[in-house]
Amino acid sequence: MMYMIMAIMFLFFGCFLLIPGAFVGLGLIIPSVCLIIIGLVFVAMRSMVLKRYAKSVMELRKEASVKVRCGYCGSLNRETAKKCESCGATL
Repeated sequence: MMYMIMAIMFLFFGCFLLIPGAFVGLGLIIPSVCLIIIGLVFVAMRSMVLKRYAKSVMELRKEASVKVRCGYCGSLNRETAKKCESCGATL
């Protein structure tokens, strides 16, 4: 969330400075282009973080789906287990 807020802020101020930069010259165009580039970097960072987060969520879902929940104590056990690792009840 923070990366997106920062990206929007940098992109907004970068685009906002482009308008007077067209009249003033390179004194405002160079900083505005730098702000736009920084904003785009934050957008790229956000997408990388979301991809990494999605990958870890998928791994956790796979790990949880392979487990079997004990009917007595509710703990998760391996799929091949015949008895619960916590309470010893038959699965």
